[in-house]
Amino acid sequence: MGSVKRIIKKCPSIIKKAYYRAVPFEKRYGEVFQETYRNLMITKDWDRDKLLDYQNSQFIDLIHHAYRNVPYYRRVMKERGLSPKSFQSVEDITLLPVLTKDIIRENFNDLIAVNMKHMKHVEFRTSGSTGKKLIFRGTDDVFKREAAFVLRSWKLCGATMYDKPSVWLRRFVPKDGGNLWYYDYELRRLYMSAYNLNINTIKDYVNKINEQKYHTLVTYPSSAYILACLCEEAGLELKHIKAIRVASEKMLDEWRDKVYEVFGIMPKMHYGLMEKVAFHHQPKDSHHYYENLEYGVTEFVKEGNHNVIVGTGFINKYMPFIRYKTNDVGILNPDKNSMFRMLEVDGRCDDILISSNGSRLPGVNFYTMMYKIDGVKMFKIIQKSLQEIEFLLVPNEKYNENTIDEINNGLRDRLGNLDINIKVVDEIERSTTTGKVRCIFNECDL
Repeated sequence: MGSVKRIIKKCPSIIKKAYYRAVPFEKRYGEVFQETYRNLMITKDWDRDKLLDYQNSQFIDLIHHAYRNVPYYRRVMKERGLSPKSFQSVEDITLLPVLTKDIIRENFNDLIAVNMKHMKHVEFRTSGSTGKKLIFRGTDDVFKREAAFVLRSWKLCGATMYDKPSVWLRRFVPKDGGNLWYYDYELRRLYMSAYNLNINTIKDYVNKINEQKYHTLVTYPSSAYILACLCEEAGLELKHIKAIRVASEKMLDEWRDKVYEVFGIMPKMHYGLMEKVAFHHQPKDSHHYYENLEYGVTEFVKEGNHNVIVGTGFINKYMPFIRYKTNDVGILNPDKNSMFRMLEVDGRCDDILISSNGSRLPGVNFYTMMYKIDGVKMFKIIQKSLQEIEFLLVPNEKYNENTIDEINNGLRDRLGNLDINIKVVDEIERSTTTGKVRCIFNECDL
C-alpha cells in the first residue's frame, strides 16, 4: 500500500481525486490501522471484567518485552530484585518507579527497544509547558494504532473522521493575504483558519461550510465557542453539521453551553497525550471520560489535594513509557469500579487573544507555533491592550539570534500588525501543582 500511495502522490490532480473518492481512507491507511480498528469495534461491547482481563494480558506482555529488550527497564527491575514473574497483574505496576521527563532524557538510548532499533522510526515532541520539551521516538505504526482509537471514539458519539467530508477549524495558518481555507481531497477535509474568525468574516466562513454537506466540525474548544458567539451575533446557522469534536484544551462549561445553545449539538472530546500513555473519551450520553483499557494503564497518584495522571501505554513498543508522570490532573469519579474513572481533566485553559483585525484567537493556536521553535525553554504571552502584546521567554541552550525573529514572525502571522514586545527573562512562574506554566493571558478590558 505504501508504494501505491507514493505513486498516487505523483499523479495529476484528476487521478488523485478519483482514487481518493474510490478507495476509502480506512483502506488506504494500512493493515495495522484496519486490524486495530476491527478489534476495537469488537472490544467496545465487552464488559468491564473482560476488558480488565485483556488489559492485564497486555500489561504482562509489555513487562516481558521491556525486560527482554529495553535496557533501562531491565536494569531497574534487577536493581529492585524483580523479574517478569514478579508481575501477575496490573496491580503490581507500583513495583516500578514513576518515569519522568528528566529520567527519559538521561536514559534516552536505554529506553529504546534493542530488538526494534533497526526499524524506521519517527520523532514525537511535546510543547514544553513545564519548561522542558520532550523528544522521543516510535514507529509509524504508533500513529495508526492511535488513529484507530480516535476513530472509535468519534464513531461512538456520532462523528465521522474519514467516511464523510468534515470541517477542520484548526491546523491551518494562512499566509499573509492568502486564502482562509483549502480542501484536502485525500482526507476529505475542509481546513479553515482559526486565526481569522471575526464579525467581518463569519458570513464567509458559514457560507463556505454550508456549501457542502460537511458532517463533522473539528476544532478547539475555544474556537467552537468563538464560532458559536459570532454565529449568534450575526444570526447565522450551520445547516449540515451533525457532530462537533474538540480537543487540545479544556472545555469550559460556559463554552460547552454556548455551543449547544447556538448549534443544538453537544461538543465531544477525548483525552490523549503526545506521549501515547493514556486514552479516555466522552461518549454520546456523558461529559465524563470513558477509560480505554485496551490502550494502556491509567493511574491517579495523589500529590497534595490533586490526582496526577500517570500513564503506561501499550501502543509504542519501540520506546515504551511505563508509569509516565504526565503532570495533568484528573478529577475522579467516587465510584472506583466505574468505566468513567475520570470526570474531568484539569488541563490547559488559556485566554483568548484579539488580533489586529478583531479576530478572536484561541490560546492553543500559539502552542502549535512554539512546537517548532527550539530556542525557548518557557514562554508567556500577555495581551496588554488591543494594540500591544508582551512575549516573555526563558531561553534554552538552542537559543540563538534567529529565535526572536522566528517568534516575531509567528506572532505576526497570527496576530497581525500589533506592537510586539519580546523580553528575554530568567524565570516564569509555574503552577505549584503541576509544574506547568499558564502561557496565554489577555488583560484587555473587553
